[in-house]
Amino acid sequence: MAEPTPQQFGKYVLLSKIAAGGMAVTYRARMTGAAGVTKPCVIKQILPHFVDDTDFVEMFIGEARLVASMSHSNIAQVFDFGEVDGQYFIAMELVQGQPLSKVLRRAARAGMTCFPEALALHVGSKLCDGLDYAHRHVGEDNVEMGLVHRDVSPDNVLISYEGEIKVIDFGIAKATSAVEAKTSPGTLKGKYPYFSPEQAQGRQDLDARTDVYAAGVVLYEMVCGKRPYEGEFVTVLPRILTGDCLPPSANNPSVSPDLETVISHAMAMERESRYQTAKELSEALVELLYRDNPRFTPALLSQLMAYLFAEELMAEGRKAEVSTAFKEQISQWQLGTVEPSAGRARPLSSGSGQVGSSPRASSPGLRSKPGSDSGAKPPSDGARRPAGSSPGMRKVTSAGSIRRATNTGMPRVESTGSGRRPVTSERPGPPVPELPEEPDTDSSDIIKTMMPTVVPAALATLAAPLDTPVETPAVTGQSMTTQPAGVSSVARTYTGTGYRTSVDEAREALAREEAERVAKQQKAVKQMTLYVFGSAIVMLFIALFYHFVIKSDAPDTSASNSATLWVTSKPAGAKVKLNGRDVVGKTPLMVEGVLVGEANTLVLTLPGHLAWTRRFTPTSMMMEPMNAELQLLATPPPTDAPPVVAAPVEAKPVDSKPVGEAQPVVATGPDDGGIPVKVDPAVVAATATGTTTDDDEDPQPLVDPKEPSAALRELHEVDYPTRLLVLRPMYNAAPIPEYATATIDLNPGTSYSVWTQGTASLAEGRGTASGTLVYFAEGDGPVDGSFGLLSASTRTIKNARKLHVFAVDDNGPEDNTGSIRVVIRQSAYVPPRSLTFEAKEHAVQLKPEHQVVLRGLNPRSTYLFTVRDDFAELRSGANGRVRQVLCIERGTSPSSVRTSHRMLETGKRYQVTDTEDLRCFFPDSKRSDNQGALEVDIVDATTLSRKERAAVLRGSRRSER
Repeated sequence: MAEPTPQQFGKYVLLSKIAAGGMAVTYRARMTGAAGVTKPCVIKQILPHFVDDTDFVEMFIGEARLVASMSHSNIAQVFDFGEVDGQYFIAMELVQGQPLSKVLRRAARAGMTCFPEALALHVGSKLCDGLDYAHRHVGEDNVEMGLVHRDVSPDNVLISYEGEIKVIDFGIAKATSAVEAKTSPGTLKGKYPYFSPEQAQGRQDLDARTDVYAAGVVLYEMVCGKRPYEGEFVTVLPRILTGDCLPPSANNPSVSPDLETVISHAMAMERESRYQTAKELSEALVELLYRDNPRFTPALLSQLMAYLFAEELMAEGRKAEVSTAFKEQISQWQLGTVEPSAGRARPLSSGSGQVGSSPRASSPGLRSKPGSDSGAKPPSDGARRPAGSSPGMRKVTSAGSIRRATNTGMPRVESTGSGRRPVTSERPGPPVPELPEEPDTDSSDIIKTMMPTVVPAALATLAAPLDTPVETPAVTGQSMTTQPAGVSSVARTYTGTGYRTSVDEAREALAREEAERVAKQQKAVKQMTLYVFGSAIVMLFIALFYHFVIKSDAPDTSASNSATLWVTSKPAGAKVKLNGRDVVGKTPLMVEGVLVGEANTLVLTLPGHLAWTRRFTPTSMMMEPMNAELQLLATPPPTDAPPVVAAPVEAKPVDSKPVGEAQPVVATGPDDGGIPVKVDPAVVAATATGTTTDDDEDPQPLVDPKEPSAALRELHEVDYPTRLLVLRPMYNAAPIPEYATATIDLNPGTSYSVWTQGTASLAEGRGTASGTLVYFAEGDGPVDGSFGLLSASTRTIKNARKLHVFAVDDNGPEDNTGSIRVVIRQSAYVPPRSLTFEAKEHAVQLKPEHQVVLRGLNPRSTYLFTVRDDFAELRSGANGRVRQVLCIERGTSPSSVRTSHRMLETGKRYQVTDTEDLRCFFPDSKRSDNQGALEVDIVDATTLSRKERAAVLRGSRRSER
């Protein structure tokens, strides 16, 4: 096709036509300025039949004037509009790229049924940024114009090859000015699948929330690969008015619950229930994007454009460079959207055949029938070979002529010599005498004698018909007399339709033999079935007897996938627990019941030492011995007060014990106010360490947790410098129900969307207000999702029967001010609930025994905190493992006192600055079932280079607990 001829249009040259719509036609053009300076642009001409419509022309010029005054990176710039020879036009920025609708189609052809979620969030956020700027745009009088796009769709979102997102076509935008009076009331403008409910009703009081709804539909289409409403106008419009559409997860199960909540919030039926501005929707998308994809860069979008439109870029003389890493990313996206077992149809290349064309004759999968394509005619009915060798049927000789086969029911003529002439219609013979009986054709000797010219292989058996028809010569009386001795002739019996021959008898004999063989096989099968069934019943009985009688008395270590592990400790004599089960004996000990191929938890406890925990997964039955080095608890520092001596204290037995056993006594002294205190001689040494020596119970602290001794202070207070911070759920968990928090009861079977509104301050001064709160959900769900941080962004909470909301403050409630409203939404159709956080009432002051404090950090230094993926549990069971901890940073400047809540997750690294102390704890319901620990490596990276940081982190040793 020849290139279109450029046309002069005022100071522009129209180069090629881009598209034609219901209002205008767009052209790729070039503007010529002074001194021959040129600039590529796009010219949008109003259609000729609208030129005579004065109202439309005035609306076109009025809205063009509004759009030309806007300047934003996510809006295609309009820099000129006017009239040339009675033709109205708009000149706008040329975006070197493709519309989002074409990008989605090209991505589907490349094997991605759904647009990658990270890129969809990025495109959606930039789209909302452009819309928000247009909604807030003010005129020359500094008054917001109330500009509404009203036609947000993938066709009006351009993506440049450099990865920029531009919103175009504000041509049907509507302002709250004199232009509104020029619009025909009740007219539906835009593309109906993206209509908001109020737009589908034909209402004229549209505002920015209409564009928010359409942006939500565009986001739905990107992540699901299809629009929420598909079909004709008459069927789609009622569904929009009733909100009859599937949730995104029904079309794409990989959509996260948080993203589904954002989309449902944007597409709410009522305008008051949606995001009130496009900026709010953009912030929610950006938070999801960088929360789940912290290393995301907009360069991924430009790489995707280069990958999808490589041919277009090469046609324009530009390079389409795609990195190897991005090709691997493309493969992951394709595997994530298409099942590995079901391939995806690739687009047809230019050299392939058209769809529906007939296959080639040389295709190996299609074979022609013999004679069907060679021009030979199919054989006639007289030339067909019969299916059986029934006598009397005509057969074809090798020459192709028709002969009459031997028929036992027809008379025969006598033959002379060794042959005879068959009776035919061409040559009548003499009267046919009565023929003697046929010889026994079952004997191979007779066949050889009577048919010396027949190939023996052709008569190998009489039961199977021959592929090649063979004539059987007639037997005369003379030939009967020449039969060999010992061969008796078989008498023939006339059956009414012909004579019965030995061939029929042979076939009947073979049929009887076949029936007997089948009967024997069926009998054998029945016997085998009975045998197998009986054996299965016996084996089942033996298995049940073994399981319920024999195995019930045996230990669980007899499982086929269990192994034995040799465990030692330094010092020896520690108690051992394997997977929550007490092992009889003390170290050194042979521990049985270790599961091969599954995760095992080994816990060693010894009075006066810290508990030692190890999580391991053996891969074979042969395991190396495990040695545990137990660490001593710190001894209490010396004090000036004289120690309490038990010798002069009057003691009396509390319980009657047999003679020879240690007797617990009741001691009273001047320091305890005369209150009786139990003293057990067996645990006097363990009292200083805070553990008991009872072999049947877990080690429990004997001291009052409200007044921790110096021996336990190390579990709750750590002074810097230290390379390791150990967080123990047994000692550093805070039972939240014991504190005064803002609470509300929830339904455990319902998912809720929760966010905050407003701010509160926990200290005096500017910059101390914050809208972030801590939540703790009581329920049976996973522990990792039971606590976290709440902010203005939406968060989903599941499996909660009661929700606690609070903030941590160690200065007291005197300087606290403000309140925060926590909104809890069940669905778009149920009114939201709320509770209020009061800074003076619900700020929690943690008890020392419920936390661990890291003191002595230098606020001017930068620290790297690396949380190891260790084993820690807040509850026994599959949902009890915890991989995060809540920490609060605190600075030193009195003028900028700030408390910052931070979540530390295992396997991640954090940078901490401007901090003097750090307090961490696990929000929990109770502490009795907690075990394990999390370790945090601490590196002062203020003066270290990148290589030195890596070397220090690699060289950090893991301490045993």
